[in-house]
Amino acid sequence: MRGSRSGWKAKSNLAAAYESGGDPGRAIPLYEQTLADRRRILGPDHPDTLTSASNLASAYQAGGDLGRAIPLYEQTLTDYRRILGPDHPDTRTTRTP
Repeated sequence: MRGSRSGWKAKSNLAAAYESGGDPGRAIPLYEQTLADRRRILGPDHPDTLTSASNLASAYQAGGDLGRAIPLYEQTLTDYRRILGPDHPDTRTTRTP
């Protein structure tokens, strides 16, 4: 699955299922792997990479790790504003708690 867009989607969907099921501990490694792969392949400014960062921040938050969640949310929001603009729907979703 590493490096494949369909693999990233599958990994991200599995992580989302774990997170929704109340198991962020299993979601976080999958989100971390997806984010690392997307940064490496797509670059840090690609919208899919930003979505992966936001997903990871959400999992950190769900797991009670605000020390990692908040800085990642802040960086992701800054990146969304810079890349997509302040009025883009993804930017607004990121800044809405």
